[in-house]
Amino acid sequence: MSDNNRFRINQPTIISEIIEREAILINLDTGAYYSLREAGADVWQMLEQGASMRQMVEQLACSYPTPLDKISSSLEVLLSELMDEGLILSVSNGTQAEHQLSLPAPAPQAQAAFPRLVLEKYTDMSELLMLDPIHEVNEPGWPSPIREEPSPDQPE
Repeated sequence: MSDNNRFRINQPTIISEIIEREAILINLDTGAYYSLREAGADVWQMLEQGASMRQMVEQLACSYPTPLDKISSSLEVLLSELMDEGLILSVSNGTQAEHQLSLPAPAPQAQAAFPRLVLEKYTDMSELLMLDPIHEVNEPGWPSPIREEPSPDQPE
């Protein structure tokens, strides 16, 4: 991956929330949900802001005293996993000007060893999430459920 690569969240299919340094991601098409903790949550927050690969590596290096090549290789693996799961999409080679990222201050455990970037996947609730009536809506969205039209050969 190039240092200038940029990615975007695959919205509206993917929704997410960051709570106490954990990013919780839900794929509304499959019902699978995911977790990214600590540095992984920081990566997700940078992805939400349209950071380039280089910006993400530099930001992580500010929080963890780790060689850039180790951070870069770990980040490449995570980004590949996120793309394989359909959570993010590659958008360009980053020809646009870079902007300042708005991230929280490094966590108190900063200056600790760089944590392994792990994407945890859960499918135990996928059937339940897929039963949610929000999936059965017309274009205007919830609460406009799809109404079945009676077939011509069925009496009303």
